[in-house]
Amino acid sequence: MPDYRSYNNFDTFPLTAYNVIAHLIENNELIWKLLKYDDANAWKSDAEHPNLTKAEKGALIYDGQFLKLNNYRVFLDIGQDQAFTKEACILRVSPVDLYATNYVYGDLVLGLEVYCHYEINTMSNYQTRTDKVTQQLIETLNGVEIEGVGQLFFDRTRYGGKSSVIGQIPFKGRGTIMCNNVLG
Repeated sequence: MPDYRSYNNFDTFPLTAYNVIAHLIENNELIWKLLKYDDANAWKSDAEHPNLTKAEKGALIYDGQFLKLNNYRVFLDIGQDQAFTKEACILRVSPVDLYATNYVYGDLVLGLEVYCHYEINTMSNYQTRTDKVTQQLIETLNGVEIEGVGQLFFDRTRYGGKSSVIGQIPFKGRGTIMCNNVLG
């Protein structure tokens, strides 16, 4: 019989979204530019669209101030509610499923949702923000070991590897599912 102390308690589970966002702060500049700048040239690297500082990126992450919801672009939960009224691009990161494979290991399913107001979605390089942010999320997170989360992957071997259209006008987007193994 296994020792109860060896059972997975999933103590890092509540920090999953936070740790993924912290990784994005350090490892992808383009995502943050596409979230902050609302114009069609947000993808450019020029004087009007400089990379954001860590403080500027941090200021885009929702901190629970409901009355100021429109000031934020990154949320640690899933689903687009009706409270957001500004034309913007929004990223939502949250664990959506947790499966115990045995008493030590589990599989975590991570949801990455990108919503964009249809008036600012198409950019001057003939790409949409939702598709570009989704591609950048996959590029930045696929196969990467993230502290407190584990190695994320985008493939169909378990529960991940899917990206689908979500939302409705005026905020349509793309939901992406990634997965990992969790060892407590």
